[in-house]
Amino acid sequence: MKILLLSSSYNSLTQLAHAWLKSSRYDVTVATATTAETMRDAVRQFQPDLILSPMLAQVIPRDIWEYITCIIIHPGIMGDRGPNSLDWAILNEEKEWGVIAVQAEEHVDSGPVWASYHFPMREGSKSSLYRDEVAQAAMQSMMVAVHRFETGLSSPPLWITPAPRYMAAIAHR
Repeated sequence: MKILLLSSSYNSLTQLAHAWLKSSRYDVTVATATTAETMRDAVRQFQPDLILSPMLAQVIPRDIWEYITCIIIHPGIMGDRGPNSLDWAILNEEKEWGVIAVQAEEHVDSGPVWASYHFPMREGSKSSLYRDEVAQAAMQSMMVAVHRFETGLSSPPLWITPAPRYMAAIAHR
């Protein structure tokens, strides 16, 4: 299976995703997603079966996600949308946080969720949490999503309603 990693940068999470997918014997290439046109060029050149985005600051254009399944690895929990999720979790002193693998759709982080993985929050810097707990949760979510896609389990798992304490944190954004 051909997997295109679309990422805003070849950061540690993208490198980890690249290594995991290659070690799992997938045909993988990485493209920097700086503009809609660079994303379109990467899709035209590689012709992937699946697109994964472990770190993405740009929105994937509709003409890509309508044609190819695109799964975004989002460092947030069910119901959390948009940027700075981990920052909010730290600021709100959340006891638990997570990562979801969410399909790209018209509204950011609102598509079907292919996988979700939670972890207990600990005291530490954002970068420390990102390199450890978030990275591990991201890889778990990514590999579950890839397996579900590859085996044809394309419908999302159970829609899980976030706990009320998360909803309160999300509501003020």
